[in-house]
Amino acid sequence: MSALDPTPDTPTRSDDPQTQRALRRLLLGGVIGSLVEFYEFSVYAVLATTLAAVFFPAVDPTTGLLSALAVFAVAFFARPLGGFVWGAVGDRIGRRGTLALTVLLMSVATTLMGLLPGYAAIGVAAPILLVLLRFVQGVSAGGEISGAVSFVAEHAPDHRRGLFVGMISVGSVVGTLLGSLLPGILLLTLSTEDMQAWGWRIPLLVALPLGLVGLFIRRRLDETPFFVALRRESARAANPVRAALSGRPARRLLVVAFCLVAVNASSFYMIVGYLPSFATKSLALTGVQAFAPSLIALAACLVAEVVGAWISDRVGRKPVLLTSGLGLLLLAYPSFLLITSGTFGLIACGLVLFGLLAGAYAAVINAALTEQFPTNVRVSGHGITYNLSVALFGGSAPYLLTWLGGVTGSTMVGAFYVILLALVSLPAVLALRETAGRPLRS
Repeated sequence: MSALDPTPDTPTRSDDPQTQRALRRLLLGGVIGSLVEFYEFSVYAVLATTLAAVFFPAVDPTTGLLSALAVFAVAFFARPLGGFVWGAVGDRIGRRGTLALTVLLMSVATTLMGLLPGYAAIGVAAPILLVLLRFVQGVSAGGEISGAVSFVAEHAPDHRRGLFVGMISVGSVVGTLLGSLLPGILLLTLSTEDMQAWGWRIPLLVALPLGLVGLFIRRRLDETPFFVALRRESARAANPVRAALSGRPARRLLVVAFCLVAVNASSFYMIVGYLPSFATKSLALTGVQAFAPSLIALAACLVAEVVGAWISDRVGRKPVLLTSGLGLLLLAYPSFLLITSGTFGLIACGLVLFGLLAGAYAAVINAALTEQFPTNVRVSGHGITYNLSVALFGGSAPYLLTWLGGVTGSTMVGAFYVILLALVSLPAVLALRETAGRPLRS
């Protein structure tokens, strides 16, 4: 049995040194994969313009950028497959082993991307290989988030589960910040020729040591007490995916969970995947200012995620989701008015406002989601709903919004997109069962 036993009849002694060490170890183990995943995804987003020149040089710049963003979306459309595959593995084999495999697979795929020859060297084979490796990234990422959330939730004390699971979202933001800073520094310090020749490879190759560190940490973790009990009692579902989809109550829960993620996917992945190219193409920012929008919004996200996760353990998941969801519904348009104002001070204010609202929602979404499912289908249930919603509303956002902006000439399409998906998510929040502070479903 783990040093942390979250079952109701065995209270966790959070002041015990052994428990404190176990808490830190499990948090690091859960967060490290999220950090690696979002580092890799954000590196691609920041390098989209460079990668368009390296892998799609035969087309005009706008079409090349759209092609690069379409490849960005490929990984997201592969995520549902990863959710199905790794969800079943996590619910049948265990959380710990799944986490070790997903972080390794993600890092290997990203490293191989950094070693790819460009279009000039091998022609059309270059973008084809890029698409294949992005697909592998997506499949591995589809299992990463759900496995990590279930792992941390099943170890955490009931009264602190929101904060603990929320740290996985914090890891996502930290990874995104790192994945934005390194290629950003290279873009600012290297010439365009050097960046296209070899500079773009460096941030991608960094994924390998990051992944090896994550693998080392995760191989030393204990399996969760919930899964150990499930295995001991021979209560594992023969087919977890089928079990998660069986019966009207289960299907209703999946629909609610899918809708719940919609505004989180649109707002968070807009910051990660859309703002870097939006800043240069639509806002015409250059130099340091071109990278500032994503960094400012992510910094605001980071603060809101820590605070939102902490508050959710005290007031509940639904109040935090409702407040931040309504905020996105009502304030997305004013935020984008500031972002598109042309004055950098006002741009920063709009980004902070948008980042705070997106971060507060993201802080709670994974805890609220994973607490809805019983142990035997927890990874599958989270993986199916979260990854389908992210694929549809998050991964496609950079491409869709860039295309819509070009067609309509409007810089406000991002605001309308978030407003539309807030209208989808808020009814799901109202339909959600409050779970803060309660024991997980066994």
